[in-house]
Amino acid sequence: MTPDCSKPVPSMPKETARAANAIFGRSNSYIVIGDDLDAILEGIHLQDPSARESERMDGAIGALITFFQFIEGLTDVQAVDAVRTRIDWKFALHLSLIPARFHEYAFCEFRQRILTDSISQSEFQRLMDRLTLFVPTLQSNFQNLKSLEVVLCVCSANRLSHAQQAMNQVLEVLAARFPDWLRKVALPHWYGRYSRATPRLEVAILLGQQRFLMEEIGADIHHLLEKIRQSGSRELVELQEVKALNQVWSQQFKVLNAVPNHWPENLNMQDCSTCAYRGAGRRH
Repeated sequence: MTPDCSKPVPSMPKETARAANAIFGRSNSYIVIGDDLDAILEGIHLQDPSARESERMDGAIGALITFFQFIEGLTDVQAVDAVRTRIDWKFALHLSLIPARFHEYAFCEFRQRILTDSISQSEFQRLMDRLTLFVPTLQSNFQNLKSLEVVLCVCSANRLSHAQQAMNQVLEVLAARFPDWLRKVALPHWYGRYSRATPRLEVAILLGQQRFLMEEIGADIHHLLEKIRQSGSRELVELQEVKALNQVWSQQFKVLNAVPNHWPENLNMQDCSTCAYRGAGRRH
């Protein structure tokens, strides 16, 4: 039988509907989206024409997940966990209670398409407009959003997360193996800024402070790498975590010897080629 290409998402699985109805009220934004998803997506074409038939849902689901990430301030890794564990997201996306495994790379690839293809960008804008029309709470909080702004915001959250996690890992190794040396070079705010936990980033922070936060983390990375270089210790330089941090530095900030106060012209949050990987924020 030929697949129904006009229907971008499957019908609501019965077990997902039962679980969501038992937990959430009808005013929940994700429940509203799930109930009206066919109408929300009607006439919107987000699928990559070159995609295989087995990937036919990816465009619509990728767009919805991107928007959900934006409104909640989630990285790709956190979004993968939300799809896997949250009944409200599964209901909104018409997914089974045991959905197929999504990979964070796929979310990044979707955003690249939005950033580079004007038609996809326009269709994503139509979807966002439709979502705010159908969901009153979204209309009051997220009206007049621009698709490019939303995508760049999610990309920035992932870049921040990836740079922060790279610092976390280096500091953990140094604390375990070279605690006396680390105490001499560590800055006081590091003890609060870097930990294993990846924080959720509020939308207001993403919209107004992502560049500032990235520069702050970049300054920390620059400081630590300089101290490692000045130490002359081959053992420090050869640590795999330090090599990974060097890679983040060179990719995210481009100019290895850039002066922190002059970073704005070097830091390009919109350039996919400077991302630490396509889909930063991955598990390590």
